[in-house]
Amino acid sequence: MRIGSIVAVVMVMLVASAVPAQADAKLVRQYAGKIVISPDPAPTLAAELPAYIKANATKDAYYEAIKGSPWEIHLVGFLAKQPKSQVTLEVVDAATPKAAPLVALEVGANQRLVISHTKVTTAAGFEVNKTYVVRLVANKQVLAKAALKLRD
Repeated sequence: MRIGSIVAVVMVMLVASAVPAQADAKLVRQYAGKIVISPDPAPTLAAELPAYIKANATKDAYYEAIKGSPWEIHLVGFLAKQPKSQVTLEVVDAATPKAAPLVALEVGANQRLVISHTKVTTAAGFEVNKTYVVRLVANKQVLAKAALKLRD
């Protein structure tokens, strides 16, 4: 395999989406501490966010990504409280949640809202039919989380 191919496959990409200017306060309170994951991109207009969340949210914050590596993940995180430091997106193995994260990337937060997009691959260490904890952390405190199972 060529080095260029390895780099492209191993790379885990995070792209901050345009965050709606102000999310509905009721929506933020209702989903505080949760991450909503979807295969579809999040809206860029605040008025469209409630419908997107309603269409994609699960009661137990458990999601499945299908179609195999690379898995494209769009997420909207509602932080439990206003962060006082940089927010980091972490993805850890659900079987060993205290272990070092497989992914730890800084993300932008607008008040208590985080919208981002990432791709994960088997070459980067992710496994099919395995569950991961996706969490948003600030100053070692988990402010939002969800479970994500990767499937073919």
